[in-house]
Amino acid sequence: MKFYNKIPDMECLAGDTFPVFNVKIDADDLSGCSMQIIVALSNDPNNAVICKECTVIEGGFSVQLTSDDTAGLISDMYDIHFRLIDSEGQSYRKLAGKLWVTAAAEGD
Repeated sequence: MKFYNKIPDMECLAGDTFPVFNVKIDADDLSGCSMQIIVALSNDPNNAVICKECTVIEGGFSVQLTSDDTAGLISDMYDIHFRLIDSEGQSYRKLAGKLWVTAAAEGD
């Protein structure tokens, strides 16, 4: 399987909806495989604040972080990555990047 190891660093406001991520996997057969998008504070990378299953599409996986997913994020730097779990249960963490989140100002 081939992976791109780096995704561009991103910025968003807490509560933003992201564009759809489509991750293409160079493999003959994805049956029994799954993928998750994981977001964790950079200073606490073992504690995921978002872990969302991706949907299988032809040739890979697809996922979108919605406003419901990102609403609870605080102003801070996060690590964002995709984890592929193969049909034998092996876990591969790929496509890592940084996500800077800013809390949106609230009006009266």
